[in-house]
Amino acid sequence: MLTTSLVSGVTAVAQPTNPSDSEIAAAQDAVTTAQNVVGSLAASLSSSDSEIANLEMEMGGLREAVNKALVDLHDAQAKAEQARQGVSSARANLDATQSEIEAAQAKLDDISRSAYRQGATAPGVGGVSGNANSEDSLDRQTYLRTTAEKQRQAIDDLDRLRTEQANEESRLREARNYAEQQEQDATQAQQDAQQAIDDTNSQLEDKQRQHDELVASRDQAQSNLDAAKANATNLNNQRDEFQAYQEAQAAKEKAEQEAAAAEAARQAAEAEAQKKAQEQAAAQAAADAAAQAEENQRLAAQKDAEEKAAAAAEAKADAEAQANNASQAQAAKDAAATAAGVAAAALVAASQADHASTADPYAGSDTTGANSTTSTSNPIAAVQSDEVANSGNSAVADLDTVKLESTDSVTQKASALVSDASADQKIEAVIARAKSQLGVPYAWGGGNANGPTKGIRDGGVADSYGDYNKIGFDCSGLVLYAFAGVGISLPHYTGYQYQRGTKISPSEMKRGDLIFYGPNAENHVAIYLGDGTMIEAPNSGSTVKISPVRWSGMSPYAVRLIG
Repeated sequence: MLTTSLVSGVTAVAQPTNPSDSEIAAAQDAVTTAQNVVGSLAASLSSSDSEIANLEMEMGGLREAVNKALVDLHDAQAKAEQARQGVSSARANLDATQSEIEAAQAKLDDISRSAYRQGATAPGVGGVSGNANSEDSLDRQTYLRTTAEKQRQAIDDLDRLRTEQANEESRLREARNYAEQQEQDATQAQQDAQQAIDDTNSQLEDKQRQHDELVASRDQAQSNLDAAKANATNLNNQRDEFQAYQEAQAAKEKAEQEAAAAEAARQAAEAEAQKKAQEQAAAQAAADAAAQAEENQRLAAQKDAEEKAAAAAEAKADAEAQANNASQAQAAKDAAATAAGVAAAALVAASQADHASTADPYAGSDTTGANSTTSTSNPIAAVQSDEVANSGNSAVADLDTVKLESTDSVTQKASALVSDASADQKIEAVIARAKSQLGVPYAWGGGNANGPTKGIRDGGVADSYGDYNKIGFDCSGLVLYAFAGVGISLPHYTGYQYQRGTKISPSEMKRGDLIFYGPNAENHVAIYLGDGTMIEAPNSGSTVKISPVRWSGMSPYAVRLIG
């Protein structure tokens, strides 16, 4: 039968079995074996994590390769539209020159007909002897000389216009040939982009299977590790149980001794309390008299305190009034800064094509047909590749109607809207903009200057996670969005983002810098937050989140866009 002791609240329990020495030795051997197994499992787990990280970088590179193909496609489409508008402009110039030629020819014909009529009415030689006839002859010669000069000028004008017409025809032919080549390049870029999506889809399916197998292997290793630890704990518990019982018994005996001592101390304390009560009664009378004097002092002190409190309240009210005015001014300044950031992002967004689409946005603006004479002024998206931005054709480059914007020219315009902000304020605005999207789903190809967008539909891995039907970001799309708020226009591809700003050593990174992964920044990008953390949109199935900086696989340089 179990008995319970109420002394010191200690509960008596049945004595456990004391294991023999051989049993303890066997248990210790089992613990050692389990620890060896745990070490092996831990190594296996670490290896699996490393393989998974490497595979995720490969998958990121495949996705960013498609982003590059899409950026190149949109640049090719913009160049083709530039060429089409160049042809239209050249044709309009040619038509204008033709009209001038026709007008000049008509003017020359009028002069010639007038000269012919004047010559037909001239008098014979015999009629030139009188004074009046001599004056008429002089006037007639002056007229003919003037007419001849007008004819020469008209002929010169006609020759000049015909030369210009020939030049315009040459420019039109060159512009048309260039437009046709750009059309072919855009068509090829569209095919390349679609092929990249198709090829990437099959590779991602294989990589995803490997990824799932590694994750399953890692999870199994973790499960085995947990089981081994639980077994080791159970073995140690058996060995410790009897020692715990002995310690409990010793504690019980000690508690009983302490209880007896406490009772003796209680009785002594009661006697001491009675003695003190008598002494306190004698002291109370003296205390009452002292209390009255103290009360008088307290009242005086209270009055003084109230007067000082009133003065302090008045000073506080004055300070609060001043603080409210300052607060209102700061609030107005903050609102203006927010509005400027929204305007800058809108300007960047207006300059960019729909990234996830392979369709030609200028398909309805063909101006190269033989019967087309209308010059178009459809807006053309800014080119995002430095190589494309710096290339051009002489046949269209000098035409005012076909100037192409670039990410640099858009940045120059948009950043002017937030020029009042300091570098530190811009960095904090970028990070706040990125953090506002924490928890937003990953969507391959998603994200523009205005926020999250639908991702790329690839028919495979991304679709299995619903990327094409999600409103979200991929890694380069999140960076594009964050920096648009401070007027910086970036391409939707990590490799092109790597070419912007100032390259720095990763060891010198500061808050707001870009961290890239892959030998040429082709795998992934994130924004450094400081304290060893970064914000990123990692991969399909995940969300925008803050992660520890991963140093493995990092590109040779980080990039600083601000400061």
